[in-house]
Amino acid sequence: MLTNRIMAGTEDQFLTQDIHEEKAMLIVEQQLEKGTIKMKHDEPVLHHIPSGAKFESAVNMAHFHKGWEARGEESQ
Repeated sequence: MLTNRIMAGTEDQFLTQDIHEEKAMLIVEQQLEKGTIKMKHDEPVLHHIPSGAKFESAVNMAHFHKGWEARGEESQ
């Protein structure tokens, strides 16, 4: 399901997807393999390396990462 969301503080409008648990885990696993996300073995916290953001939920991390990609911050 696609919904329009306006990012606070910007005039840009982005399309975001609702991400269910299985898809979130797939996104997080892919980003762990790429090194974009790291997780210490003794902590259940996902660390988004490029931004410094930390999440305990794979779904929250997946939403954050997709928004980060949409803003084009990978090149920064």
